[in-house]
Amino acid sequence: MMKLLLLPLLFALTPSMRAGVLQRGKVQLICHRTANRDVPENTLESLALAARMGCDIVEVDVRITLDGELVLNHDGYLERLTDGMGDVETSSFDELELYDYGGWMSQRFSPMRIPRFVDALRLAREQGVALHLDIKEKGEGAAIYAALQSEGMTERVLFGGEDGNAEDLRALMSDQYGDRTVWLGPAYTRAQVEAAHAQGKFVIANFSDNAHQMDLPAMRAAVAAGVDAINVDYPRLGADAVGRSVEAKLAALAGKASTGSVASRSAAIRELSRYTGFPTRALFIHLLGDPDVRVSRAAAVALVTARPATPTKVFLDALTSNESSSRQSAAWALGMTHAATTDVLLPLTKSSIAAERKEALLAISRCPGDVPTDAIKPALEDTAPTVRAAAALALVQHQPEAAVKAVPALLRREEQRSAAEYAVYLERGKPKLTQAEIDPIIEDYREHMKLVHALELLPDDVALPLLSREAFRSSEDFSHVTSLLAGYGLWDRIAANPELAIAALDASDIEVADRAEWALVKADASVLPAVRAAIPTATPEVRKRLIYILAWQGDAAALPLLRSLQTSDRQDQAFIKWAIQTIQTLQFQP
Repeated sequence: MMKLLLLPLLFALTPSMRAGVLQRGKVQLICHRTANRDVPENTLESLALAARMGCDIVEVDVRITLDGELVLNHDGYLERLTDGMGDVETSSFDELELYDYGGWMSQRFSPMRIPRFVDALRLAREQGVALHLDIKEKGEGAAIYAALQSEGMTERVLFGGEDGNAEDLRALMSDQYGDRTVWLGPAYTRAQVEAAHAQGKFVIANFSDNAHQMDLPAMRAAVAAGVDAINVDYPRLGADAVGRSVEAKLAALAGKASTGSVASRSAAIRELSRYTGFPTRALFIHLLGDPDVRVSRAAAVALVTARPATPTKVFLDALTSNESSSRQSAAWALGMTHAATTDVLLPLTKSSIAAERKEALLAISRCPGDVPTDAIKPALEDTAPTVRAAAALALVQHQPEAAVKAVPALLRREEQRSAAEYAVYLERGKPKLTQAEIDPIIEDYREHMKLVHALELLPDDVALPLLSREAFRSSEDFSHVTSLLAGYGLWDRIAANPELAIAALDASDIEVADRAEWALVKADASVLPAVRAAIPTATPEVRKRLIYILAWQGDAAALPLLRSLQTSDRQDQAFIKWAIQTIQTLQFQP
């Protein structure tokens, strides 16, 4: 028999213990370094899976970045756990966020991102688990304590670390109970457990990072011997040993996913989908064929987000289902996975069910392939607004030359129809609309939004004048939101012809003028020469807008012009002075 062991590398001698963390009365399950044998370690996904598999306490490793952000990371070296190189402590958090934190383990987990400590605290609180913090460097204590306080987790953590790394935190969070833990190796006697209990100690059997890490019989024996907790790398095995079978949880969720209200069934499907690496695919495929489209879509989402990826054949088979809900969800899934399946989606565009036509066309807009114009363009005349919108997106993606005329013509036609309907609404004295009257307006709204998105997908030289027409048109009818959306679409395009927006600054409709001004503020600095050039001949109101643009952009080249105006224009001296000060403030160069 192995002798009684303490494991200082895991808990740095005796960890400080907080209320409600180490409890007797049930055998607690402690997971080492999150569910590290199932999902990439020290990720939110791995922490969440450990919690779902029944862990009471989950160990995470805490480091601090160059810019003072606490993150989860064990080694500190980026080479093992990311596609980057270097060290956590010498990297800023915004740099670390750019690296893939999952692909190192398997491409099925790519991409994942390095998590902030505060996000891990929030997740642990939401999942009802405690954390053991392995503090990897000295000097982290104050920041850790502040995060624990802000997230209400000071009573839900254990902590420790090598080489006294936790001492500054221990000074802030004194040991409330003075309890001590005893860690046993995989081989021990019941007498040792009873002796430790007689001394008031909390006994943990360790099945992590040793030859017994997958020894389920030994885990069960530890539970039978009366230990207070087992520490594992494989929480699925540990859950079985402590009598909280993960498989039983999955079976219960499967039952809820199959019967009951739509909301509860969908929630059960979503929860099941979070159990990465479990044999749930067959159930989701079955539920993909559910006659309720909401349940079917929930199953499709689970299949699309599954790791490893669901084979495309699953969705191709569902396209021939007897259930319309299944056909719709399968088309959606093929689009979301960008599978090269346009040829099998095209027949669904002829369906008698509008929802199927819409999903098929939307999927075609997302999938590669050679789709002829005459296979899509007729759908621009569909009776269903959302079908027309999906057709516009598909046409832009596959036949942009045909879309250049067809999509703007459709949008103008629909806007004119909306204006005519709004005129009738005004003649009626703007009465309160019934739901039956509101529903078609909403459908038109959906169509208009996607038609503007279709314009944004056209080549920039074509999209710019079309989006400008939309952004700078004045309207009060039900289609007016398209102008706001189109205005955002100009931010990255207006630099090619800033005069389009400058001309709109003089619009009588203040919303149009505001949109033009903000598009120039958000545009590339290459618009600024045209903005400066427009000032001498501009009306007072437009000139003010032009100066605002120069100020918000921090245009240092405008300072001589503004100083000249400050001298010659006494009426706007205070405003011009503000603009000069704002520009000077934005000159960040040393």
